[in-house]
Amino acid sequence: MSTATSCSDRRVAVVATIIIGVIIYGSLFPFDFRTPAGTDGPLSKLIKTWDVVPGRGNLIANVLLYAPLGFFGFLIPRTRGNPNLRLLVATLGGLVLSVTLELIQFYDAGRITHLADVYANTIGTAIGAVCARVFGADIQWPFIREMGAKPVPALLLMTWFGDRLFPFVPTINLHKYWDALKPVFLTPSLPVYDFVRYTAMWLTVCALIEAIAERNRSRFLFPAVAVFILGFKIVIVTKVLTIAELLGAVVAFGIWQVLLRRTPRVRSVITAIVLGTFIAGSRLAPFDFAPTVRPFGWIPFLSFLNGSLMINTQSFLEKSFLYGSLLWLLLESGLQLRYAAGMVAAGLFCASLIEVYLPGRSAEITDAVMVLLIAWVLSLLTERPPREVASQSRV
Repeated sequence: MSTATSCSDRRVAVVATIIIGVIIYGSLFPFDFRTPAGTDGPLSKLIKTWDVVPGRGNLIANVLLYAPLGFFGFLIPRTRGNPNLRLLVATLGGLVLSVTLELIQFYDAGRITHLADVYANTIGTAIGAVCARVFGADIQWPFIREMGAKPVPALLLMTWFGDRLFPFVPTINLHKYWDALKPVFLTPSLPVYDFVRYTAMWLTVCALIEAIAERNRSRFLFPAVAVFILGFKIVIVTKVLTIAELLGAVVAFGIWQVLLRRTPRVRSVITAIVLGTFIAGSRLAPFDFAPTVRPFGWIPFLSFLNGSLMINTQSFLEKSFLYGSLLWLLLESGLQLRYAAGMVAAGLFCASLIEVYLPGRSAEITDAVMVLLIAWVLSLLTERPPREVASQSRV
């Protein structure tokens, strides 16, 4: 096995380990174990829930939670073995992990042992493994092949798709279609904050698409992606179109056409400034500070584990896109990853400290920790030449 392949295997294995750790943390928090009253054991309790239908939000969230495990689980054995067998092994791994955690949740206060979660988790693992097999094959579609060759911008683009299209449930209700278009035709409004938000996000999407595809093709791919996202939102439940999002996409595309005249580094710097400014402003808006101080949360991801599962899932996807894209743009600007991660994490930590004066905000350490974890994942996905190859190239 070559040094490059061995290094890649280690990175994939570490990413898979991180994902397993996140799943365990999210499944067993707050780790308040006790022996429940009653005669049923964990296995009997789990089997008795075989016919319980889960809620839509819980189903989608569990599928999304285990999909990355299937994706990287399929990629761990980088041999020329049977891909169908690897897909089966990855899926069975997700099944075993899910069943194990569901049995442990029987003893965890506030948690419910539910076989429907096992169904969703296994399906999510299988979907992730299938995607890994497709992306790892000799694909003839140019853009898909290029996405596989550039995993960081591709992964960030996928988080954007997830954020915009969540909960991924289409409907054939014509009244829903009209409701989705009402904010554009009947009650149009253009809040400044929303317009700036969508412009910054769509400008970042332009940069990601241009990084994956060549410059000329990106001019056509961005409108196609925008039409797909905006059009698909019409048929997805709970989604609506707004003037701010439509104009944000148009303005971002126009700005990007101007930026294409500049060097790639200048484009990255400008886009990073726009995105970073929006992130900083959004953390402190509407700047209505209270005289009393609320406690600061030192437990990472506590806010994600409470409240609405659907809202928390979409929030996680959006923050992954925002923070990951800002780190990537800073890397493309020439800044080393450790400095970029330190700068962004420190900024978010300071903003969280200020949020103790903002009513309705979750002032906690989660965002700063999230940036460091994203930076770690980016470092694992960023290909670096082995030292031997680098030394030979200098000869």
